[in-house]
Amino acid sequence: MDVSRGLLGGMDTAGLNVALSEAACLGLAVDEATNQLHLDLEVLTLPEKGTASDDYRVRVVFTGVSRVAASLRAQHWDDMEPRVLPLQLDGLGEAIRSFGGGRLHGWEFIDLDDSGWALWSELLSFDTEIDDHSSTHVLEFSQEEGIDPRELDVRVWFDDIAIHDSRGKEIPLPDFIEGGARWWKAHDAGDPRATRPGIAPPL
Repeated sequence: MDVSRGLLGGMDTAGLNVALSEAACLGLAVDEATNQLHLDLEVLTLPEKGTASDDYRVRVVFTGVSRVAASLRAQHWDDMEPRVLPLQLDGLGEAIRSFGGGRLHGWEFIDLDDSGWALWSELLSFDTEIDDHSSTHVLEFSQEEGIDPRELDVRVWFDDIAIHDSRGKEIPLPDFIEGGARWWKAHDAGDPRATRPGIAPPL
């Protein structure tokens, strides 16, 4: 796995993408008054030394948020086209929780290209501008459900990121990135510390 630095506007996007991959999405809240979006995750991380903590929860705070768009869709096997379901910004957190902690699949979430956005931007449940400034970064992720065939895609335009642990203590961004890189390196090496339910073993 390539965890080389991919700096855009001073942000290590490549490292962040690795650290966020396969994280369980626990909740989301938007504070329009402060232009912030809070994303609660359970991440895959290992400390530099010693055993892993039992508490993997973090809150990722996106600041300078100018716009949030989402597409909540359902498509049964006999549907010709997906059905766009009603959703508003203030209901996005509840929609996230309804997927029961689905993982962030894939390897690109921050400053990815527009190929995914082009596929679902015509199927929007909402597209809300919080203010009119041009944010410097983009977050995009999805949630899927196998039994009830729903899918939720979310795109957030933002300026900066801060990471906090479950006690509210800020985690320096380099430390967060390195913890994720260590987990995936250990996983690929078959290290038993890097085994979690729902994560496929290394090939």
